[in-house]
Amino acid sequence: MESRNDSALPRIEDFVQYPTFSIVDKIVPFKQTEQIFGRAARGEVDIDTKGIGLTSPPPHPLDRTVFSPFMIRAHLWELCEPKVFRWQANVYDKQNMSLHIKKIARYFGVDLVGITRLYKEFAFEDDRNGEPIDLSHYKYAIVIGEAMDYESISTGPSWMDHTEVGMRYQHLTVIATQLAIYIAQLGYRARASSAGNDVVLHVPLAVYAGLGELNRMGIIITKEYGPRVRLATVLTDLPLEVDHPVDLKVGHYCELCNKCAASCPSHAIAAKGKIEVRGVVRWKLDDVKCYRYFRKDPMNWQACVRCLAVCPWNKPSKPLHRAVAGVVSRHPGSHRLINFIDDLVYGKRPKQRPMPETFNDFRMAEKDYWEMIKDSDVNIKMLNPEKK
Repeated sequence: MESRNDSALPRIEDFVQYPTFSIVDKIVPFKQTEQIFGRAARGEVDIDTKGIGLTSPPPHPLDRTVFSPFMIRAHLWELCEPKVFRWQANVYDKQNMSLHIKKIARYFGVDLVGITRLYKEFAFEDDRNGEPIDLSHYKYAIVIGEAMDYESISTGPSWMDHTEVGMRYQHLTVIATQLAIYIAQLGYRARASSAGNDVVLHVPLAVYAGLGELNRMGIIITKEYGPRVRLATVLTDLPLEVDHPVDLKVGHYCELCNKCAASCPSHAIAAKGKIEVRGVVRWKLDDVKCYRYFRKDPMNWQACVRCLAVCPWNKPSKPLHRAVAGVVSRHPGSHRLINFIDDLVYGKRPKQRPMPETFNDFRMAEKDYWEMIKDSDVNIKMLNPEKK
């Protein structure tokens, strides 16, 4: 049931035994223009983009199909807030409607779905162009997640794991847009928020929607797929019953493990304690160090998810691993043993898997790549298809 003061952000401590964050002050709203990508584009941080631009096309043709300037998802952004149908479905039971919406989302293809209230603390103040965002029409957030391929992510940093990330963002944008259109057909407002067209912070909403817990990396850990997920959100005024945060004992495990920080090639993940960030005490990722590593070797990668690959929660969805996840999420006393076994089997710093040889069959030669980068018809600094 929703609380009497349902607009107030619930205390995570009321749901989780070992919370990975704690709200100690009023949360300062976040601006999209303050994200590392925007700051780098404005020259506010010392990052060498090596002349390739922030969203320049990569040397792999497969990767170019899912990232700018050719990604299909960008051309769906104009459909993110569909026109509301005049007829309106009667919602007699919010719980049944929530179950229905989750079934529809899974039918569209998501792996995870949860519902929470749209807390103003997790809404962006502005879009990436600096324009203010008005979400006052919306009351609920439907958070959807899609699992990334284990083998692909294990190659990171590489163009293969970069492509896998882009594929999930592509699928999620399609599904979020479809779900928003479906809700509009029911006669209610809906707005899809997906990668590149975000209006909310997906991770904290996913935590309150019960999909998983925040971890040391600053992203979500789910019981089913660990951190190997990408997220999107659909905002709506459709009456819904909300979910609540889950207790997976992630805070206790992350305190003992530290494998992501030890394996991070940029040393961007906090190896020690938490700090206060915008009113929240949590582990803080150094986004500048992380992004600098993104741009280190443009012929071989423009992103890195090494932390996801080495996380002990990131395992194939097989019976043994699902059973272990069940034990870990219920019994913190098992964490040291499980971590020891993970080190023994996978290594304290798991090895990077090689990309399949066929993935590089049609990769551009470096000379051709730089010619493409210099082509102003192809290389654009920022992709804004909504700005005609």
